[in-house]
Amino acid sequence: MRAPRPRLRRHLVRMGLLVALAGAFVVPKCPAAQAEEPAQANESGASFYGQILQLLDAGRYPDAARLAERAAKLLEDAPDDGGHFPFLLGSTFTLHGDYARAEPIFVRLLGAQDPREPNPAVYESLGRIRLALGDMEGAAPLLQRAVAIAEERFSRESPYAIGAVEALAALHRRRGERRRAEELLRDLESRVRTASSISRDVLSMPALRLGELALDRGELDVAEPLLKAALAGAQESLEEHHVQRAPYLHAMGLLLARRGDFAAAEAELTRALVLREAALHPDHPEIAHTLRDLGDLYVAEDRIEDAVRVRARAADLADHAAHVHLGRGSEDQKRAHAAMLQEDTDALVSLHLKVAPKNHAAARLALTAILRRKGIVLDAVAGSLSALRQSLDSAGRALFDERAQVDARLSAAVSRGPIDVPPAEHLAELEALERRRRALDARLSALPRAAPDAGPAALLSLEDVQRAIPAGAVLVELVVYRPYDPSGPPVRPTWGAPRLAAYVLRHEGEITSVDLGNAEGIEEVAAGLLRDLATPRRDPRPAARYLDSLVTEPLRGLLGDTRWILLSPDGALNLVPFSALVDAQGTSLVRHTSFTYLTSGRELLRLAKPPPEAREAPLVVVDPAFGARGEGAASGAGRGARSADMTRIRFSPLPATRSEGAAVKRMLPGARLLEGTAATEEALLATRGPLVLHVATHGFFLPDQPAAGGRDEGPRGGERAAFASENPLLRAGLALFGANGRRSTTDAADGVLTALEISGLDLRGTRLVVLSACETGVGEALRGEGVFGLRRALAMAGAETQVMSLWQVDDEATSELMTAYYTGLAAGGGRSEALRAAQLAVREKHPHPYYWASFIVSGNGAALDGRSAPPRFALARGPRGCACQAAGAPSERGTGLVALAAGALALAGRRRRRAWNVP
Repeated sequence: MRAPRPRLRRHLVRMGLLVALAGAFVVPKCPAAQAEEPAQANESGASFYGQILQLLDAGRYPDAARLAERAAKLLEDAPDDGGHFPFLLGSTFTLHGDYARAEPIFVRLLGAQDPREPNPAVYESLGRIRLALGDMEGAAPLLQRAVAIAEERFSRESPYAIGAVEALAALHRRRGERRRAEELLRDLESRVRTASSISRDVLSMPALRLGELALDRGELDVAEPLLKAALAGAQESLEEHHVQRAPYLHAMGLLLARRGDFAAAEAELTRALVLREAALHPDHPEIAHTLRDLGDLYVAEDRIEDAVRVRARAADLADHAAHVHLGRGSEDQKRAHAAMLQEDTDALVSLHLKVAPKNHAAARLALTAILRRKGIVLDAVAGSLSALRQSLDSAGRALFDERAQVDARLSAAVSRGPIDVPPAEHLAELEALERRRRALDARLSALPRAAPDAGPAALLSLEDVQRAIPAGAVLVELVVYRPYDPSGPPVRPTWGAPRLAAYVLRHEGEITSVDLGNAEGIEEVAAGLLRDLATPRRDPRPAARYLDSLVTEPLRGLLGDTRWILLSPDGALNLVPFSALVDAQGTSLVRHTSFTYLTSGRELLRLAKPPPEAREAPLVVVDPAFGARGEGAASGAGRGARSADMTRIRFSPLPATRSEGAAVKRMLPGARLLEGTAATEEALLATRGPLVLHVATHGFFLPDQPAAGGRDEGPRGGERAAFASENPLLRAGLALFGANGRRSTTDAADGVLTALEISGLDLRGTRLVVLSACETGVGEALRGEGVFGLRRALAMAGAETQVMSLWQVDDEATSELMTAYYTGLAAGGGRSEALRAAQLAVREKHPHPYYWASFIVSGNGAALDGRSAPPRFALARGPRGCACQAAGAPSERGTGLVALAAGALALAGRRRRRAWNVP
């Protein structure tokens, strides 16, 4: 694409300078600003071009966007005009806030332009959209490139360079890099002063941005003269009702609010809101931004009802936009957009717990935001994959297959490491594969597919989730939030250290909640407990009791007699087996409480729908033939190893899993059993929606340990790719046939199936996946997004329920546990309750939680046929308080379910065990 035509080029400065974070496009006033409705236009490219410009001149963005949409359809097959008309269409959609239409236009223009004459405005426009959607990592190289091209092809004072520098300053401000932002804005001041043909409103722009930066710092005396001068310039050059006045009014409103002049501040913010609502798309982020600041003003005035009202409207707008934007783009872009919502969620939880703890509307607003947003990226990715699988034509399937092949090659390259190639060559291979994968993701994202339904990913209500909670159960949403004070010192909003809160919701009744305290301290206790649980020589009871006193004990007053908990943890608490906690009477919670783990309570809506039909019989994979172990082999998963050190890991045989597999096969009619050399990576990749998938092997999660500078010198002198340390799905996986024989080869089948590859499986219709292996539930636990590892990969693949482990498990005890579990399932037990019963049974023989508490159930806890299977407790009050046991489950000294399955087990490798006497 060549540079835009002269008239449009004159508008680029204003487009760049007044967009800021949301994309406001300024064009000069012209006599035709009050043009007739666009329907009367002569339908040619030139007339559309002029009509759209006139409407933009007048600030009539909705009319301009409607005409642009119509023009795009009518002129779809028109001769190419060098990219000028598509650029105008993309800019118009950007101004209106319709980024879903604008972004693909600029992506196409970027790919089609002449590399000898790159257009900086295309880079800048796409960079601004990425910034508006929260993708700062994606925006940065585009904006940097825009500045470099503008200065090289034109001049430092050209409209292209001025707009790109302002956009880059906005990026650094968003990142919190205020010093760099100020440097760029000071540079912008000098460029604007020496530029020719610059209007008064453009001359005012550096003052506006510098004033906003001073407000960020709480420097009101610095901000006030800057903002007053900027507003005066805008008032002189812009019509009173033009939307481009809104940023100036908004900034002045914030200044007045910080000064304590609340009435004047409300007037300015309200004027900015009215202008934006009249001209911008209803989901435009600047409308939500203005509403949030109005909400902060109302909090300062102690007008709590008004604050809740406007913050609720802002949340709805943000959630509508997220529903659109999370349906497109790569997972990294989805995560970036979801991160934008996190601050708003923190503010809404703070509004309730810190400002208005007794206000029911504030409680409903906070929990609604949590239910809509927690795990939203996982929902979006899984939904996109499912929709693609169902709607792809032959060309789309070819793209999907190619992406799976790239995933396999990428996974194999990471697990092999730089064995017989130079480190630089290995690094280049990884980076090339990652670039190819992202390119394929972009192409897949652009494929047409069915529109998303108005289900859980859309704007659900609190009542939707409440109706889906089974009678007798309670939903507990744990949330890590940063306390937000909109009027903190020194006269600027402040954010506190992360805290943990719990919201409790029943099938009927009001929300209850409790602030549980410092999140980092609680997570430290949880980490210590996990170390004790994973080591049979340690006594985990002190840490288990301490964590219970911090988290579950404060909840008991809210739970009453309810002992069936649908638990949605957050952060590191996703990795805690709550059944192993110990109450004040010294009793393990497994005795009297049933837990089913959810990513979010929103998941209940999906689980309430009829699931897809299974397409294959159950598949059981056990005891893969890993190959020779070699010297210095590490048994198990190689805890603590790095991704680049995968070549050092050797997996030891698991003979007891053969007995486990035979027993499980007998209890799953029609099941296929793969073992030894048949337990291959290819066999798992080829499966399509088996009713049950049971895999008994070694699992692993390799901690992220990047060295300084993003390089990691491994035992062979190799280097890690920076992206490998950032992608948890490449650091988790399962060992299968041939895993110990990994060699430097282009063959993608290396015996190691990573979570990245598993995420591409088609497990729609799979009711249950049991990973009877070490650390299969472990991963990178991220706030608000669950665990990035095998657990996430299986959910992305479509599995309804996952049973996974949290530490390196004992082979013999795990075989006992799994056989007891499937005995309970075969008897019609629930997927959650059958595991609890099996844990109680194994616990009699192996009291230490290391042997029985490792596995958790995530997802649907109902029976395999879909029937609800609530836990049944026989409560008995004794001198020690609650001493409950499940009806039909083994007594404290009874034989339990293990005895029922004893004949099916050929247990191997007896170990000496420390005697425990655990209540």
